[in-house]
Amino acid sequence: MHKLGVYALIIGAILTVVGLVVGFSYMFAGNDQMTKIFLAAVPLGFVIGFAGVVMTLFSDPESSDSP
Repeated sequence: MHKLGVYALIIGAILTVVGLVVGFSYMFAGNDQMTKIFLAAVPLGFVIGFAGVVMTLFSDPESSDSP
């Protein structure tokens, strides 16, 4: 579970950064439809990242994930 939390944190961070950078790029270029799509990905990235933090904190890094 610890590895899953780390991966979720990384995916959430990537999704948030890409959504912000690409969303604002499209906004400054004047493409409103794509701006909405990419900026809507930012809260999703925060939720995935927060879930990753919670999974990482509540799991034991020493234990093995496989039985």
